[in-house]
Amino acid sequence: MCVPNGEPKCQECPVNFCCVAHAQGCETTLPVKKKAAPRRIEKRTVIIFRDGETRGIRRRPDTGLLAGLYELPNLEGHLTSDEVIAYSKQIGLAPIRIKPLGEAKHIFSHVEWHMTGYQVQVDELEKSCTSEMIFARPDEIQKRYPIPAAFEKYIRYAI
Repeated sequence: MCVPNGEPKCQECPVNFCCVAHAQGCETTLPVKKKAAPRRIEKRTVIIFRDGETRGIRRRPDTGLLAGLYELPNLEGHLTSDEVIAYSKQIGLAPIRIKPLGEAKHIFSHVEWHMTGYQVQVDELEKSCTSEMIFARPDEIQKRYPIPAAFEKYIRYAI
């Protein structure tokens, strides 16, 4: 009966006889709608690992944001190209070339991702990678592993 930003339906309300707001004539100002909490900003670095034939993608955890979906590998924070190279080596990959892909932003209802991206050409993804990744050809990614729109700016470098 009482709705935020709407006309109250006092005539239809079963408790209008004891409503303090109705008695005081302030029913149009109630209930007060709370302001939405500001979105949390998360900085992410998206990495397109590619060798001649395949690209590295991974599955997100079963809980949380984009639960269970596939994604392009990404890390917290905005990493420099040197940090991306170091990470690549840390997970057993041998980077040959690195190319910055620019910045992007994706807005979820409660979180905003501010992303920077890199394309990393590596020597043989599958043989040495210690990170849990799926190695797929671009056509397989399009057919079997749909990537969420949050990665829209970067997916074209993977397929």
